[in-house]
Amino acid sequence: EAILLALGKAGVKGATREDNLTGVWVSNKKIAALGIKARRWVTMHGLAINVDIRSLQNFEGIVPCGLEGRVVTCINDEIGGVPHFTVEDFAVHVKEALEEIFEISLVSTPSSKLH
Repeated sequence: EAILLALGKAGVKGATREDNLTGVWVSNKKIAALGIKARRWVTMHGLAINVDIRSLQNFEGIVPCGLEGRVVTCINDEIGGVPHFTVEDFAVHVKEALEEIFEISLVSTPSSKLH
């Protein structure tokens, strides 16, 4: 839900879930992936949202979710024109969406404290 909300805040129209498929789709193109794994009583999770076409160039030979006939897209292609988002720009929308969905307030941590 947070991915859909963040995409909407960025101006992406028509982002949706599709029954029996993982990820988020726009006009039959995958724009985001979400994964979860449980192993030895530990859960792992993550998400990937395609922001710029340059991030997709190394994945041209991959079939999204193993589904033939499907392609990937990115935020900047879907919104057309300007403004073009950087990952940092879009992260603001993701943060806002997570805060709204989970009714929380996220706090920034300087990257120097993460190492």
